[in-house]
Amino acid sequence: MSKRYAVLGSPISHSKSPAIHLAAYRVLGLDWEYGRAEVQKGLLRTFLAGLGETWNGFSITMPLKEEASRFADELDDYARLTGATNTLHLDEFGKWHGFNTDVFGIVQAVTEARIGLVKRALIIGSGATATSALVAIKELNPNAHVEILARNPESRKSLIALGKTLGLKVSRAGGLRAASRVSSLTISTLPAGSLDKQAAKLAKALFWKPKGALLDVAYNPWPSKLAAAWDAKERRTISGLEMLIWQAVAQIRIFTTGNTERELPNEVAVVSAMHIAVENEQ
Repeated sequence: MSKRYAVLGSPISHSKSPAIHLAAYRVLGLDWEYGRAEVQKGLLRTFLAGLGETWNGFSITMPLKEEASRFADELDDYARLTGATNTLHLDEFGKWHGFNTDVFGIVQAVTEARIGLVKRALIIGSGATATSALVAIKELNPNAHVEILARNPESRKSLIALGKTLGLKVSRAGGLRAASRVSSLTISTLPAGSLDKQAAKLAKALFWKPKGALLDVAYNPWPSKLAAAWDAKERRTISGLEMLIWQAVAQIRIFTTGNTERELPNEVAVVSAMHIAVENEQ
């Protein structure tokens, strides 16, 4: 039976989610549709209420993740904990279930990179993705020490409070240069280009070298200026595309079984096809 899905957000025209999902569906032998729709902040509920055709679910990207949490009838543990929902799935009874698969995406991206135990981490930003990154670090190492580098004092304070609730050692970072020198993992959750000027200075700094790896969720263009700074110091970088692919794997698990933990049939081949689809989109 054919089903219909799409990714919603703004801006959405350059989203790689359709290519990734459709590649997975082909491997799984599913005759499903997956598109994209531009939905601006504050208009998610209006958009979903106005759907004239039957849809089975949606991937949710910025700036709609908090709205999706408020819209869903039920939330999974990660969506409830973070307040950020990136997957909406309609069950056979007409109830919308909200999931956060970004946490899984980050955990898998870091695990696949084999960087070792994350004893100390730096999170740049304090929005929805930063919240997911914090929970992901809790999954990677419950005893990790996390520093938060963010301009918004209110959201930064909330993120630090969440970290302490999770049992993590969390504090405000003094600056990118100092914090990255002691962190075994730095995760930047900011939009592309946000740190370009700082990154260019770091790349040229003779006495700066990051201790560990970088995961930059901004993947277009890649390498980002921040990733290039890590590369210049011969440190490992992880593209946000890895997070994108793995969070999509969890979404497809939900769309097929309603369960994020049940692996897809031939999942290795599915993930391989998703990577090839991304490469062909470059």
